[in-house]
Amino acid sequence: MYAALIESVVKILQKAEFSVADLAETKPRCFDIVARKDDVVLLIKVLYNVDSLKPEAAEDMKKLTKILQASPIVIGERFKFDFLERGVVYTRYGLPVINLATFYDFIVEGIYPYVYSAPGGYYVKLDSERIREARERLGLSVGDMAKMLGVSRRTVKKYEEGTDTTLSTAAKIEEIIGTFAIKEIDLLNFVEADISEEEEVEGEEGEIIEQLRVIGLSVYPVRQAPFDAVSQAKEDQILTGFKQVREIEKRARLLGRISEAIDAEAAYITDKACKKKVESVVFVLKEELYSVSSAKDFISLLKEKSCEE
Repeated sequence: MYAALIESVVKILQKAEFSVADLAETKPRCFDIVARKDDVVLLIKVLYNVDSLKPEAAEDMKKLTKILQASPIVIGERFKFDFLERGVVYTRYGLPVINLATFYDFIVEGIYPYVYSAPGGYYVKLDSERIREARERLGLSVGDMAKMLGVSRRTVKKYEEGTDTTLSTAAKIEEIIGTFAIKEIDLLNFVEADISEEEEVEGEEGEIIEQLRVIGLSVYPVRQAPFDAVSQAKEDQILTGFKQVREIEKRARLLGRISEAIDAEAAYITDKACKKKVESVVFVLKEELYSVSSAKDFISLLKEKSCEE
């Protein structure tokens, strides 16, 4: 089921002409697919049952959302004991969760969802300005509106200030004002995440991070991704690997696929000589890193190595 779901998501993205890299072969990972089209970057986690999403993975996904200016989406078919419904947005650890059909509607057809699930049922976001303008155009006072809805004047004022409400109440409002009254849910701007660069990492990896920061790069470590950190210097983003694993070139190839999909730089810092480059990933010896004195020089080093055969 999981493999079929991954395949379906990739096909939908390709149909919509996204550049796609799937990571199904690696663990651990906080996202399974990365995709890009123009300025839209998607980090997608695919789970048949979204209850299996781990909080640590969600936090890394939200962190990368902010750093890479991406949009995270979790795609699944079940949540707790129920199937996810088409056109409904659920949440898990602050991430938007939708089913495959909703994803197709959004990515291929451009149809945004309007309904979200929360404790107590289904809710919608009201278009408060449209409601107020329609009420005034019809010559209805706040009190008139309250009587027609069977609620207090204070509640009507809240609706006109943007308070969310149930589907049934939204339907009543639309019947009264004679126009559409709910807002679409923007899946591309669903998550607001705070990030901190100051996370401490111990040992040899911590030393590499510290040196990158010393030369002027901002470094954001991540635990559950095919790379170990995202390094930034002004507008440059560098997906950075530095774990000294046995199959380092295999990991670098995966890192390269991701960097190419999102159009970012990629570097792997090693303590022993490797190939100069694997796909779009540049290998940098630790001794070379320690000889660099600024972020600008580090970027120049990557560009020089990238041009080497």
